[in-house]
Amino acid sequence: MKLVVLIPAYNEEESIEKTILGIPRKIFGVDKVEVLVVNDGSTDRTVEFAMNAGADKIVSHKRNMGVGAAFMTGIRTAITLNPDILVTIDADLQHDSQAIPELVEPIFNKQFDVTIGARFVSGTTIDYPKLKVIGNKIFTRLVSWAAGQRFADTQTGFRAYSKEAIRNISVVNDFTYTQEVLMDLKFKGFRIGDIPIEVKFHRKKSKVVKSIFRYTCRVLSIIGKTLVYNRPNFTFGIISGILVGGGILAKLLTISNIFIVNSTLSSGLIILGTVSIMMGVFASVVFRRQSFAERDIRDRINQSNLYERSQ
Repeated sequence: MKLVVLIPAYNEEESIEKTILGIPRKIFGVDKVEVLVVNDGSTDRTVEFAMNAGADKIVSHKRNMGVGAAFMTGIRTAITLNPDILVTIDADLQHDSQAIPELVEPIFNKQFDVTIGARFVSGTTIDYPKLKVIGNKIFTRLVSWAAGQRFADTQTGFRAYSKEAIRNISVVNDFTYTQEVLMDLKFKGFRIGDIPIEVKFHRKKSKVVKSIFRYTCRVLSIIGKTLVYNRPNFTFGIISGILVGGGILAKLLTISNIFIVNSTLSSGLIILGTVSIMMGVFASVVFRRQSFAERDIRDRINQSNLYERSQ
């Protein structure tokens, strides 16, 4: 049994060494633990300190591309290392790496395919700003609604993935990955569970949330795009319902002389709603074709891996 710990890092010279040294190298049921660092274009001594701390493999971007891009680089690299379980952890010492055995145990036991190191559970969070807790809860509820499963924390980077899960991850956004990957894997039928963990807040500027307004807009965009890609009928159905409903309501108000609405506007809303339904059907067909193509590619990769191992 092989475990790979993935650490995306951008200018983390102050904490990367302690993060790596804190990762347990002996875990019950695990034969080998390897540490993979993805250096996302750091301009400080992150790579040097990671090497000194004993990172087994370091992959670097020539420039800063975003934590989402770093995550996917880590996933692609980790697959070549052939781990049975992959753990992702932030490099800022927020998470207790000694909780890794607890995080991977449900995957060992085949209880879950993905486990989330959930913060903000009663008694597990220390000195976290109330504003960040509130923001996290709002996004967590939104992602939970979109994915159809109640999560405790959808913004954390401390997670564990089974081999099958990491081979099915498809994150296309470079900005961040935390929400998209959960929705992506949930829509693909993987079992996801929350594991309460203890965290400590470090008062330094976030490299992802530089502006609350900008972060909110981008995350909402990611959630929306993920829904459109994975649940086109559902997404366009909601849009269609709003448009058609608005058009019908406008006509009823006009007929009742309660409020006069331009007939062209009300008819236009109904037409747009009908078009939205048609777009949902078309997008659903395209998505199914894409899913079959991705499955075919994965099957070929799996067959290739089996052939290589047999030589």
